[in-house]
Amino acid sequence: MERELTMSGYLRGQIAKMANLNMENLRYYEDLGIISAPLCSESGYRLYSEEVLIQLNFILNAKSCGFTLKEIQKALQKSKSGQLNIEAFIAVIDKKMYKIHSETQILTRQVMACFLYGQLNRLHFLNWFCYFSSK
Repeated sequence: MERELTMSGYLRGQIAKMANLNMENLRYYEDLGIISAPLCSESGYRLYSEEVLIQLNFILNAKSCGFTLKEIQKALQKSKSGQLNIEAFIAVIDKKMYKIHSETQILTRQVMACFLYGQLNRLHFLNWFCYFSSK
């Protein structure tokens, strides 16, 4: 992966490519304030620091674990203000894992119920078909 440092940072396209993210998402994360504001070059280009790449990796990992951008934004704000220590952060992660596990169990039960209901319906219709076919 090419990591060409331009002056004192990466250009928007470079940082987006390195984070495997499209530029619209990068702009959106800027607007939300969940990544550090970029510097501007003398010619007006936005220059992103290595810290932004770390932040983007954190955001993408958190999203892949089921966290919403609102939850990520809240956690980052609390972290920056010192309201979220490591123990509290671990508790948030554990709570999210429990919630996902619970939702997975509910969905699994729903899938099984649909499957069984479908099987019973097939048997029910087959019984009716056999009944009427034999007449």
